[in-house]
Amino acid sequence: MRAVAVNTSESRAPHERPPGGPAAALAQRITARIPMLETARLWLRAPRIMDFQLYARIACSQRARFMGGPMTREEAWDDFARTCSTWLWRGHGAWVMAGKADGAPLGVVVLGFEPGDQDPELGIALIQAAEGRGLALEATQAARNYAFRVLELPRLVSYVSPDNTRSIALMERLGAQPEPTLLEGSLVYRHMPPTAQGVSPATV
Repeated sequence: MRAVAVNTSESRAPHERPPGGPAAALAQRITARIPMLETARLWLRAPRIMDFQLYARIACSQRARFMGGPMTREEAWDDFARTCSTWLWRGHGAWVMAGKADGAPLGVVVLGFEPGDQDPELGIALIQAAEGRGLALEATQAARNYAFRVLELPRLVSYVSPDNTRSIALMERLGAQPEPTLLEGSLVYRHMPPTAQGVSPATV
């Protein structure tokens, strides 16, 4: 049987497909304004519409059980779009974690501010293959440094499920301080302005 090429873009829902023409050029100019951060093994770059496939892979699976999931694909789209839109409204939002070696997307690190949040939030979500390699620490340190040093945010927290042992361990490695009370059932970790180096803004 002769192999048949599949147009993966056309097989997606219309709203998930990238635009063309002047609309694509405008989208590219907008995303080019989002700062890119460099770490030892990662680029933290602007999210693109094609990165929704990565986000859906995480958000629609059991990997999202500590972030309100698993979500439907439509819920994941809304969540991804909301997280990306805060770049326009607040000057911070989601970065896609891309490996320096091959450019492969590995997850998303976020400086967000959602309904119910009391302060800007540092969050992260990874594909399974990216776990256990220290990449979460690398990415969150870079995002946190940028939040304090470049954006000069006065406060930054992370909301963590009490059952999410990996994220709790990450908060401890980051030196975040736990608050004495929960917020809507989540542990609240407060980040202190870092003193260690670890972020290089490639474009601002």
